[in-house]
Amino acid sequence: MIDNKINKFSNPFIIFFMFVVVSLVNIILPVHFISIFLAGIVFMAFIECVKQGYWYSLVFVILSFVFIETSHGLNIGVLSLLSFFIYAFIIPKLKYILKSKTFYILVVNIIFYLGIVILFKINGNVDSVLISKIVLNFFIDIFLVSFI
Repeated sequence: MIDNKINKFSNPFIIFFMFVVVSLVNIILPVHFISIFLAGIVFMAFIECVKQGYWYSLVFVILSFVFIETSHGLNIGVLSLLSFFIYAFIIPKLKYILKSKTFYILVVNIIFYLGIVILFKINGNVDSVLISKIVLNFFIDIFLVSFI
């Protein structure tokens, strides 16, 4: 069931709609001090686009990462590099260890958000508020991935 949910990210119209929503959310909401990344959803779309070879859709996914990065003060391209690193080196190992698709998606998202925490730590601005925002965003993304 979860595998079919991820396969919906192979539709270019859904990818474009995701790009528009993520862009608007990350432009408008940080102004009002509500940080919703939606980075986990974009990460799942990244995995699906690279796995299936949907390179034109991948452009919109990377642009979504750019909007997330600029709105939260990260360097441009670091989320794309983190996603590619997880896809190339961590996911092949996890496929053999984890058999449940639901647990697999949960663990991959946890690893991705831990990478985001490390990126914020490199920038030097990690505090309890940021950690609570990242945990909240993790649960929002897991909820949205399960219902898309």
